[in-house]
Amino acid sequence: MKAVAGLAAVLGAAAALLLAGPAGAQMRPHRAEYTLRLGTALNATRIGTIVQDITQDCDGWRLRRELVVDASLTPSFKVSFTSRLQGEEPRRSDFAWRAGQVLNGAEREVRGTAEREHGAWRVDRTTPDGPQPSVLPSFTLMPVTAVDYLVRRLARGSEEFPLLLFVPEAEGGAFRLDVKRATTGAADTTPPSQRRVEVPGRQSWPFSLAVTRAGQPGAKPIVTLRGRLYDSGVMDGLVADAGVITVAAHLRELQMRDPPTCPGTK
Repeated sequence: MKAVAGLAAVLGAAAALLLAGPAGAQMRPHRAEYTLRLGTALNATRIGTIVQDITQDCDGWRLRRELVVDASLTPSFKVSFTSRLQGEEPRRSDFAWRAGQVLNGAEREVRGTAEREHGAWRVDRTTPDGPQPSVLPSFTLMPVTAVDYLVRRLARGSEEFPLLLFVPEAEGGAFRLDVKRATTGAADTTPPSQRRVEVPGRQSWPFSLAVTRAGQPGAKPIVTLRGRLYDSGVMDGLVADAGVITVAAHLRELQMRDPPTCPGTK
């Protein structure tokens, strides 16, 4: 069960595209809804959804994310999993969140903050088991900043690069993402039972990445992800491969929003 919850949390976090990038690759606030399917076949069984609602004001970004999985992986192994996240990342790049998960009827809620302190990240989590403070590596990027970095590097033509990502749903830890520009898209063909959603943007980049726990060099990836990232700030055709389970996410609804007009901006 822990593995299923971890896969769902990492998949949801990797799908989060939250922040503006450079000119020509600027991400915009938006609401995106994805269908999750078990496997990459065009007739693969639908097992859930991811919904991300990302808003922006002059103080920073706010996100709401909901991931729902309801699947029979084998005749005797059924999974019902819901993960909800509300987060705020001000422009100073701190992060505050509230996350709730329900796995086969068992509920768990966690609240927390991540703040810079003496060059490192101090994380304060409040869990059902009590406070759980921790420290993250100094180069760890919060959810918004991490995706901004991903967009900037791909827009500049980088072929390979690592980044450390804070994943609040996955026990509040840091993960290493080894990113590579791919030669082809991962799941570009939309299943015939689902209409294709046109994504605004002038450029897009197929990519792949391997996810491991930070501080575990040489460790086997927990999950590998591949997909396509558009310069408008939307992902599509995501595939998460955890070895025994492969899940594909296809965009089924998209609403782009205009960024706010703030003092000092043109």
